[in-house]
Amino acid sequence: MENNENKSKKVKLYIIVALIVIVAPIVFHKVSAIIGGQIAAKMMSMPTKVETVTIAEEEINESMDFVGRIQAQKDVKIVSRVSGWLQKKYYQDGDYVRKGQLLFQIEPDEYIIAVKNAEAALRRVQASYENSLVELNRAKELVKGDYVSRSYYDQAFSKYAADRASVDAARADLAKKRLDLSYTKIYAPFDGKIGELSITEGNYVNAQVGELATLVTIDPVYATFTAKPEDLEKYKNGNDNNIFNNVDVALKLADESVYDETGKLDFMDNQIDKDLGTLTMRATFSNKKHQLIPNDFVRVVVTAKNQTKVTTVPQEAVLESVNGKYVWIIDEKGCAKQQDIEVSGAIDKNWIVKSGLKAGDTIISSNLQSIRQGSKVQVIELTAEEKAEKVEARDEADHSNMTLKPNQKKKKNIDKE
Repeated sequence: MENNENKSKKVKLYIIVALIVIVAPIVFHKVSAIIGGQIAAKMMSMPTKVETVTIAEEEINESMDFVGRIQAQKDVKIVSRVSGWLQKKYYQDGDYVRKGQLLFQIEPDEYIIAVKNAEAALRRVQASYENSLVELNRAKELVKGDYVSRSYYDQAFSKYAADRASVDAARADLAKKRLDLSYTKIYAPFDGKIGELSITEGNYVNAQVGELATLVTIDPVYATFTAKPEDLEKYKNGNDNNIFNNVDVALKLADESVYDETGKLDFMDNQIDKDLGTLTMRATFSNKKHQLIPNDFVRVVVTAKNQTKVTTVPQEAVLESVNGKYVWIIDEKGCAKQQDIEVSGAIDKNWIVKSGLKAGDTIISSNLQSIRQGSKVQVIELTAEEKAEKVEARDEADHSNMTLKPNQKKKKNIDKE
């Protein structure tokens, strides 16, 4: 009997322990959730400390960047105008050559022979022509005295006319043969840089073979780009639709450095591309150092000469969503409110505001990722020393990112983590 009671007590004990093991975690999680929720609610009710900045209006020279391409003012494919063996070239690939400089020699022997044959043919018909001229003059005198018939004179005249035509034809043929002979020497049509020879010396060439080399001018060069008509409106000065005199043009190179020569906008196409809705524009740049290479991509920076008043907002205070750019403002209840904005470009580290903000508006400039729509915020004022330290740290970070290579930046971020 006692054994049964002990067994019953043990079973009850096991059941109680099992219930404790099962129920305790559930109770613990529920209590933790309640406490965590209370803590989160308390945290949410606490205002986020933020800094603010007042939107300013400033006078700027508006500018825009466009993707451009460097083009040579003259670009010529050097081809052979006659057939023959390419005997010799007189330059090194990539040389800068002068106008009139000998570039290629095509074997001239057959053309020299052709010229000599044409000269002989001309002398032959010239002799016949001179004889027919003598006969014509004699017939003219005889027909005056009625010593010969009129038909005799007509025959003499016909022979003279035919021989004269033969002389003209022989002269034309000789000129053609001499011209062909001159084509065996190929000269540079202008000053420029010549490319690689596409066919080696000793090969047979003609017009159908294609280009032997390409010659391009180097100084000055064109920078061509396309722009939408609405982008050009800001550069018009009053009723003056000719923007050529209202803008300065500069170049940014692949390494983001600014080219040390300014350009001059000198061409706008006469029609808009029907597929892209853009206008082709062109600026001319001096290239004395041969730094700009034809077909290279650059950024063309077009800047208005006249200043205009615009509203600007620091780029660091602007966020972006699928709907576009926005900032955080503070409503009358001291809560954060999202304000959508539209920008029309950038200057320095500021966006130029097209709509959504006006001068004098106040926006939040710090802790932007911690803010939610309708969350309470508390504006804090930094001391002058704290502001200076913050600016210094930001400038140092910007300089570090500019000077480090992409793989170095990545390593630096990993080290920080």
